[in-house]
Amino acid sequence: MKRPASGKLPWLILVLLFFNACTGVTVKEDVVGNQAAHQKRAEMLGLISDWGLVGKISLDDGDRGGSGKLRWNVKSQHSTLDFHGAMGRGAWQLQTGPGGAVLKEANGAQQTAVSVDDLVQQRMGWPVPVEALQWWVRGLAAPGVVENEEIDAEGRLQDLQQFGWRVEFSRYQTVEGIPLPKRLNAGRGDYRVKLAIGRWRLDLDKTLEN
Repeated sequence: MKRPASGKLPWLILVLLFFNACTGVTVKEDVVGNQAAHQKRAEMLGLISDWGLVGKISLDDGDRGGSGKLRWNVKSQHSTLDFHGAMGRGAWQLQTGPGGAVLKEANGAQQTAVSVDDLVQQRMGWPVPVEALQWWVRGLAAPGVVENEEIDAEGRLQDLQQFGWRVEFSRYQTVEGIPLPKRLNAGRGDYRVKLAIGRWRLDLDKTLEN
């Protein structure tokens, strides 16, 4: 009966360790490359202070939900969001800027608050992360702590966990050479916010119309 060639085992172990090390280096290089591509994309978007989108929004708090049209135009530090039919509440407009937020109803009634998220929570009855969405909708993490993020080889954010929300980016579209989200789903507990973006604008002067 032949005895195992025990002298070959150390070499085999070394070979396996070598390949495992190479695999680990490759994975690390991929992650670094993905992060670099994402940083380049973020820098490009950071140069664009005026942008807009038109799409559909779906909101659900676990007990009730609804959907409607959304038009969002941003110019420097000011933004205007027009909602039509979201949660069955008719048409309303949300304006934000350094001085706070103003919510305007179709009947002329207005509400104001320092925080846009507080204002929308008063209106909707549950926390819709509008301030963070201004970043998420562009495929970027909002300023603040990021719990986890997954980025693909093209530098596109695929999955983000931030402020207790998990945001999944299921589709992208290329606008002016920059990949921007086409669909994203955000969830926290029973709360759900879904966006399907039909058109993007990345120029300086025009605003999107319905």
